[in-house]
Amino acid sequence: MKKRYIIGGIVLVIAVGYLLFMSFSSSVTYYVTVRELLEEGVGTYDTNIRVTGKIADRPISWDAEELELSFVVEEGGAYLPVVYDGSRPDGFAVDADVLLEGKYTVDRVFEAYNILMKCPSKYAPED
Repeated sequence: MKKRYIIGGIVLVIAVGYLLFMSFSSSVTYYVTVRELLEEGVGTYDTNIRVTGKIADRPISWDAEELELSFVVEEGGAYLPVVYDGSRPDGFAVDADVLLEGKYTVDRVFEAYNILMKCPSKYAPED
């Protein structure tokens, strides 16, 4: 009788451990910088990836009718052109930190399907 309880307990602990591991590993999402993405090049074409950088002081094109946003993200002297279909995010401005989710295409353009704006420095405590 005790043997059944011990085996049942072990199976239960393993099952709960497996479920916890899977939930934590799926919630951890990695991202690359613009420079890392450009260095990897061909290996990242047409795969879902997250990229972080700053909105460059380059022309920003916003078509409100088509909901298409074109801009450039930079990091460490590396520049990445981005195209996004959707509404323009709040706080979207030059030098703003962004996290982009999307695909890097053979045309060397990042097609973003999600833009996450990082918290602007105006919310940081004063020194």
